[in-house]
Amino acid sequence: MSPPPSLCYDAGNGYSWTSFLRPEIKTEIATDYYQIILAFSLLTGAGTSLLMNPAVASVAHWFNERRGLASGIAWTGSGIGGVIFPLMIQSLLPQIGWGWSLRAFALILFVLCTVSVALCRSRVPPRNGAATTWRDTIPSARIFLDGTGAMALTTAGAVLTDLAYFIPVTYIPSYYIARQHLPADATLTGSASFAYQLLAILNGSSCIGRLLAGYVSDRLGRFNTMILSLFLCAISVLCFWLPDILISNVPNTGLLIVFVMLFGCVSGSNVSLMPVCMGQLCETQEFGRYYATCFSVVSFGALVSIPIAGALIDAVDAPGKTKFWGVAVFTGLCYVAATLCFAWVRLRVKGFNWKTRW
Repeated sequence: MSPPPSLCYDAGNGYSWTSFLRPEIKTEIATDYYQIILAFSLLTGAGTSLLMNPAVASVAHWFNERRGLASGIAWTGSGIGGVIFPLMIQSLLPQIGWGWSLRAFALILFVLCTVSVALCRSRVPPRNGAATTWRDTIPSARIFLDGTGAMALTTAGAVLTDLAYFIPVTYIPSYYIARQHLPADATLTGSASFAYQLLAILNGSSCIGRLLAGYVSDRLGRFNTMILSLFLCAISVLCFWLPDILISNVPNTGLLIVFVMLFGCVSGSNVSLMPVCMGQLCETQEFGRYYATCFSVVSFGALVSIPIAGALIDAVDAPGKTKFWGVAVFTGLCYVAATLCFAWVRLRVKGFNWKTRW
């Protein structure tokens, strides 16, 4: 006899909760590099996946007409964490060291995860009811064979989006250090500390973008808003970040700060609208499986994104900030390609009438 779906859901959340917290505790006592890889790469990866997928699916269970806004509010939490945690760690490391900084981080995660596990609930029963088995919940490649190519192209667009999104989020601090010709060892308290404060600015802007994109998507359509947001992401990278890289005598950091704020705002939809767009292609009962199937593929895009960016930086034989021009071009082109994928799905399913809200 299979356990009730709600019990499976709570057990999965409980496992993901402990899997997500355990790496933070293990990492602070790690003495070898492989231990850090095991903690952050394997345990954190597994725990985050098991924690996020049910949480995202539960939002889709409770909202339909205002699903975009609800998703935006839910995803604002990661943006707030992106503001608080870099500044917290930057402040704690010089005072209490690596080990106790991670213990403080783990304690905060413990409290937040306890609340999230207690509040997350499913509403819509599985399609097969009591006959549902574990095989009905795992990702399936058959989802891509829907006869229209909509799911396949949406997943391709999501892969390209993640390829692009993680590059500025990861390399903005390194770019600032190279741009200002600063020593990397001064990032905590020295002259380069603003490099990591830029991440807080980006994530703070992203909070606004996630809420705004969700609100607009409920009125203009989820795919319509996603297409516009991805196009603006490409504009922000190619028209703001790339010029800051190529222009040698930029008098101050104003252009870079404008890029960080603009990109943070328009890229908020990269995470908050993706599950909402997925919900346009399936019924609520199937949302969790569709989302898991899509992001099982997308995870490979996230896996290779940073190595590709690092290889591009190493391949450019140029001094200072100009070695980042290849990364900026790659990021912008990935956003252009992602925009075309989502536009194709929009045209394939709803035609050329852009007044149709979808």
